[in-house]
Amino acid sequence: MCMLLTGVLSAEPSDSTSVLLAFLPISMGEYERLVDSVFIRTQEEYYSLITTLKGKHSWVDEEPLEIDFDVFSLVCDDSWADCVASFSYEVIKDTFSKKVLITVTEHYGGGRGMCDFHHWFLIQRISEDYTVKFIYAEGEPIYPYGN
Repeated sequence: MCMLLTGVLSAEPSDSTSVLLAFLPISMGEYERLVDSVFIRTQEEYYSLITTLKGKHSWVDEEPLEIDFDVFSLVCDDSWADCVASFSYEVIKDTFSKKVLITVTEHYGGGRGMCDFHHWFLIQRISEDYTVKFIYAEGEPIYPYGN
């Protein structure tokens, strides 16, 4: 028993609570700029959102993207960046804190104007007890300063 305890105490700590999740950035067409932030897990939540948006915005006539919520969850958040910025993403599922952490890294593109960017993703289906947190970071600029 003492040997087992010693083995456990001296074992290298593992980071098994964080898992990289596959994700797919998507375009939501006319719906893309109508929502600032969303985390949708079910078909019912999705239909409710689409119905609400069509009711508020009579000009929306595009059919929404078909999504299989048995396989995916849909998440979105927005950010401001220069108009020619680009982005890179990382999606991590933390099983200990029951969070999905989505890191959005902005890469300055050299523009002087600012634009509102909407980041929509399909991610591996997430259960009801998880939350989603977007984290924003600055990466290397595309436009090299001073060159």
